[in-house]
Amino acid sequence: MPENPTVSIIIPTYNRSQTLRHTIQSVRGSQFDDWELIVVGDACTDDTAECVASFGDPRIRFVNLPDRCGDQSGPNNHGLALARGRYVAFLNHDDFYLPDHLAKCVAELETGDADLVWVPCAVAHAKAGTLQGVPLSFTLQGVPHDFAYDPLATYFASSWVFRRELADRVGPWRSPKEMFVVPSQDWLFRAWRSGARLQFLPSVGVVVVSAGARRGSYISISSDHEFLAKWFREEPGYREKILEDAAINEAANGMLMHRHAKVVRLLRWALLRPVHALLLRLGIHPSSVAMMVYGGRGGFVRHLRRFTGVK
Repeated sequence: MPENPTVSIIIPTYNRSQTLRHTIQSVRGSQFDDWELIVVGDACTDDTAECVASFGDPRIRFVNLPDRCGDQSGPNNHGLALARGRYVAFLNHDDFYLPDHLAKCVAELETGDADLVWVPCAVAHAKAGTLQGVPLSFTLQGVPHDFAYDPLATYFASSWVFRRELADRVGPWRSPKEMFVVPSQDWLFRAWRSGARLQFLPSVGVVVVSAGARRGSYISISSDHEFLAKWFREEPGYREKILEDAAINEAANGMLMHRHAKVVRLLRWALLRPVHALLLRLGIHPSSVAMMVYGGRGGFVRHLRRFTGVK
């Protein structure tokens, strides 16, 4: 295990070894190789330990928490306490790094003054897109208006790389029981409010296969992950095809939004903007209003647990 790695990557996980192995392999396929990978189990009871050990890579270690937290906050905080790199990255246990992701993010942090950089993610949807022979559709997420951080957008934690000292400034991930929004977006919001420089890097570097969008994903084998891992190995032009499909989907969605653009703008300015501005002044994440429909603090996370079948 490297004594002073440049990047510490933290993967929080719970009983998802069948997807975790693909996520770990995507890290090992990175062009940038000066990293340590800390896999933190949320009291895993499956074969996660064996999965991690099977790689035989000294840069990878597994720590299994003795008690369940039930969300990412506990494992991520434990991983941060163990991290030794100058930079830190979180990676969800069902996402994929593209080979040049870490290299580009580290280069941006090394040459610029950003405290955190994030990239757009290609989100794989469980439906056929425009690509022949590909049973998935892709959209891009994490691209805000004017390319500046906007609390109303969603930025997957897998897309961040940041300076280690930023974690000390922001503090630990909070439990979903303390708020309406999910812990990842709360942490990034607090980083922004602390005055951290958050920099958008316009290069798709992560493929997200969201468990929260797939009913029963925790109690079934993911054919999407199996397909993507094989596709990435055998199709050298997969990146261009993903971007092509995402561009077509974006154009189609844009046409739909154009039909209702005036109504949307009117509602946003007349109803939502004043509320969002007030919440920001109070230091409250503006998405909290929308999340209240799930029933109290932590409601959205409880909904995801029921939907995905997490025990």
